[in-house]
Amino acid sequence: MPASQRAAVDWAEDEDFDDSSALPPQQIIANPDGTKTIITYRLNDDGKKIKTTRKIKTTIVKEHVNPRVAERRDWGKFGKEKGKPKGPDISTTTIGENMLFKPSMNWKASQKEEAAQGQDLKTQLKDKKVTCRICKADHFTARCPYKDTLPPMDDLAAPSAGNEVAVDTEGSGRYIAPHLRKGAAGAGDKLAGTGSYRERDDLATLRVTNVSELAEEQDLRAMFERFGRVTRVFLAKDRDTGRSKGFAFVSFADRAEAAKACERMDGHGFGHLILRVEFAKRGT
Repeated sequence: MPASQRAAVDWAEDEDFDDSSALPPQQIIANPDGTKTIITYRLNDDGKKIKTTRKIKTTIVKEHVNPRVAERRDWGKFGKEKGKPKGPDISTTTIGENMLFKPSMNWKASQKEEAAQGQDLKTQLKDKKVTCRICKADHFTARCPYKDTLPPMDDLAAPSAGNEVAVDTEGSGRYIAPHLRKGAAGAGDKLAGTGSYRERDDLATLRVTNVSELAEEQDLRAMFERFGRVTRVFLAKDRDTGRSKGFAFVSFADRAEAAKACERMDGHGFGHLILRVEFAKRGT
């Protein structure tokens, strides 16, 4: 080939081109004792070549399985996996760990004790009737369909001393507001500093129910901060699972902002559930 034609040849096609940063290919050597030696190369942080030699021994482990399970392992794959070799593909299948179940030595005695305890409990509750504290129906209070909307009927039947209805003694029979009764403080005295922080905070606290178990406090804060300054967010979580119990409390700095958030967010969809938002009731 003339010299002018050799000069026009691309440098990438030159077989004698030697790249100092190129790494040799991986080498797998079969040893007489049944092991394999794998030699690999890599570059460290300083750009130097590092040679790694590993010796691997393959051990075949036999296990006894159900004949039907062994038969299914020989089935051919279908669909998008059709034509691929047998066995799970690590790129599409996650192989779980085999759990070995070992029952205790006295598991039969423990089972009899639990059955006897359950029978004793049934005997004790045989003549008793379950009554809901909210609607007085024959089911548990935790399963009452009105637990988020109605207070217990006992609370309605026996009002506390602080909620007594004052009637004008002059004979008109009209209702008198608490702050207008004799000896009562003015309407703004509690907010002026005489009331506790808890009393002031309850006036602008919303109770949010029907919350998804996957919800987080930052999610609720982000939703309610659109209506004003949020001072506190409390999301009740299960101690064991760490997931939401289904209700939360959101406190605002201003009651007007809390009222606006209550009006807008009540019935709002969050996740796959519909939120119910109302002003929190002060505990007795």
